[in-house]
Amino acid sequence: MVYIKVVRKLLLALVLCVFLAPLARPQDYRIIYELQSQYQFITVLDTANGYRELIFDFDGTLDSSDCVQSEMKLSDPLELSMPYVRHIMAALPLVKNPQHILIIGLGGASMQRYLYRLLPDAIIETAELDPAVVKVATSYFFFKEDARQIVHLGDGRKFIESSKDKYDIIFLDAFSATAIPYPLSTRQFLEAIKDHLVPGGIVCANLWEFLPEYRDMLKTYATVFAELHLLKCPYSGGNVILVANPDKAGLTAQTWTDKARTFEKLYPTGLDLPRLIESSIADALPDLSKAKVLLDNK
Repeated sequence: MVYIKVVRKLLLALVLCVFLAPLARPQDYRIIYELQSQYQFITVLDTANGYRELIFDFDGTLDSSDCVQSEMKLSDPLELSMPYVRHIMAALPLVKNPQHILIIGLGGASMQRYLYRLLPDAIIETAELDPAVVKVATSYFFFKEDARQIVHLGDGRKFIESSKDKYDIIFLDAFSATAIPYPLSTRQFLEAIKDHLVPGGIVCANLWEFLPEYRDMLKTYATVFAELHLLKCPYSGGNVILVANPDKAGLTAQTWTDKARTFEKLYPTGLDLPRLIESSIADALPDLSKAKVLLDNK
């Protein structure tokens, strides 16, 4: 049984590397930091073409089963180099004047750095389980906490369940080396997330289209939220950005791109959000008739 579980984890890691960014060849990178944390083995490396990458894996042995969790261009740390991170920003125009943002998962802090610059009046809070990830983001990815950039150490679900704050946008971007943690996928968790939105607030999640649980995740979101929309990220191999609205808003591709044009006038993203939305929005959800709702008591 233990052998089967190990093989399944390794196969899943190989699958995820197709969906994220593949690790460069050894001759194309230089390891600058390694640490076995309480939760995962963490590697930071610099690539020959000028990027710094964050890797989570099982044992610290870098090979083709490992994938890039976060990436930063050393010459321009605010550039969003990974496709899914650019696409997740398409959620911003759906909230009028976002002032209070929560992100579950820190990684290399690409989203945090970008949002801090883009929205100068917003408070950005992050829930991160692993203290070592915060140390790495601070030491190697130019992340800095202050009154507007706040990290809450500990389990993201427990943070939500104990918090009394409400947010304009909640981004779900927490991953282990192989998967989205199951407790952050269940109906009970999503109900707690929904309860922490201000009126008009939304949830935006980074999912993987070809994982076995993908349709179950969508069905679980559909039981909690009134309206779902998907953006498929090209050149990412399977990343899908899910926007979940507690209310029936009747959002269309046209209204979304119109909102994006208005938003860009106030907050120039450098991403051309209208074009990004038009080129990646899914016409409809996939067939969920055979999917199941994910529950805590699985």
